[in-house]
Amino acid sequence: MIEKIREHYENLPSSERPLADLLLEFPGDVTLYAAGELAARAGVSNAAATRLFKRLGYADYRAARAEVRAAQASGQPIYLNNSIPNAPASNDALERQLEQDIANLRATYSALDKDALAEAISAIGTAEKVWCIGLRNSYFFASYLRRQLMQTRAEVHLLPQPGQILMEEVAAIGAKDVAVVIGLRRRAEITALAMDYLSKAGMPILYVTDHQADRTARLATWVLRCRTRGVSLFDSYVGVISLLNHVSTEVVAAAGNQGRRRMAMIEAANEQGGELEIELGRPEKLP
Repeated sequence: MIEKIREHYENLPSSERPLADLLLEFPGDVTLYAAGELAARAGVSNAAATRLFKRLGYADYRAARAEVRAAQASGQPIYLNNSIPNAPASNDALERQLEQDIANLRATYSALDKDALAEAISAIGTAEKVWCIGLRNSYFFASYLRRQLMQTRAEVHLLPQPGQILMEEVAAIGAKDVAVVIGLRRRAEITALAMDYLSKAGMPILYVTDHQADRTARLATWVLRCRTRGVSLFDSYVGVISLLNHVSTEVVAAAGNQGRRRMAMIEAANEQGGELEIELGRPEKLP
């Protein structure tokens, strides 16, 4: 069902899109709610829900439910995601935030394409250059990833640079490089244009995004999706930062002695520069 929604997403009318968004995040809800209840949860009419399932190729809602149940029985983790909280709702804002963040972490990791993850980590470690690309909210995460990766390998770059045009800089990316694009909602249109350029040039792209359908995902070599639903106005990015931390850690592990030597070199430079404070109780040098 999820792939069917993504295939049709760009052309969905606004009356059906909220239900499509709900199903992309919580496909397991199809087995828990009647069609009318699901429509109400998404804030769409029963007629809009009927049209959506017809558009996706199902004879009726029962056919969609049967497909999701079969996917659950076959062990596909993403179809186990539903909107029923694991713990009772709390009136305490901090507790609600904690519950949602934990749920986002679990949903992010349970639905990961582990083969794509392993291939992307290997490609990052062996590429001539790594280009971390992000705009708006995604720029912070691209910067974080670049900061982590540069400790164990050379030639890690962040795009766009301040005051520069993204497409001019994207043109410098070579076929032996890897582009890591962070694209969280709301995505800047230039992200799709840059990925389209890279894809047509045959350059490998790791795309870290959310579960909302996005045409740019079809342009990527590997796609890793994170759950970002928040409890209020703002999205929750704990799954994103955790996943990028994992990617960085695995690149370090794959780098072996070469990566450790680079870290030791950077640490020695930091010590000589005296710009960083030394934490008490921790070793001042890498072993």
